[in-house]
Amino acid sequence: MSSRRSRQSLACMASIATLFAAQPALAEDDIQGWAAVTASGAVRGDLFVWLEGQARFTDDLGGGTQFLLRPAIGARIARDAHVVAGYAYVRTDPRGGTLTNEHRPWQQVQFAPVRLGSGAPLVISRTRLEQRMVEGRDGTGWRLRQMVRLQVPIGQPGGLQAVATTEGFFNLNNTRWGVRDGVDQWRTFVGIGFPVMPGARLEPGYLNQRVNRPGADRVNHILSATLFVRM
Repeated sequence: MSSRRSRQSLACMASIATLFAAQPALAEDDIQGWAAVTASGAVRGDLFVWLEGQARFTDDLGGGTQFLLRPAIGARIARDAHVVAGYAYVRTDPRGGTLTNEHRPWQQVQFAPVRLGSGAPLVISRTRLEQRMVEGRDGTGWRLRQMVRLQVPIGQPGGLQAVATTEGFFNLNNTRWGVRDGVDQWRTFVGIGFPVMPGARLEPGYLNQRVNRPGADRVNHILSATLFVRM
């Protein structure tokens, strides 16, 4: 990949981060830390299994927690595309708040709409539909998530790469337990990815999460790290 193309791609990533991380003055901030492990492996032919575990430490890293477990099964439908269906269990225990247990069946399709060749920048699109149910509360919240991811190799293919993602969350209905239709939140991530062992890559970086709420929005500044493992 030419140095000119690298500079252009990195400039594009910086522009994306600046656009979506910018925030109006009316917002409440929080400092958080998120750590995740995502593992995937082939079952037979185009079928594969997928499992994600994530721990989030909230409230200025001062006591609030959220834990997610997300198993799934998927199938490749093209060279750069797959479909996945799964379930997520989400346990949220905010500092000074109410403990909740949420159950989320979900479905997604992911593909690479732009592939410029080996060693070139890669753009990935992921569309996910979730059905959110909270224990002890009536109603199911339907939420659509659209993510776009840009990967820019730095040096040799398979080595260090710059990563940027932007993801919008859109509620499709209202519920009695607080979901309002419309934009729910927006997440923007900027970081790097690098191999840590055969079949495993680590992606640390900064994640900006803006949660749409009545009155002041919530803006979370997150130190994020995800380990991707292929089995």
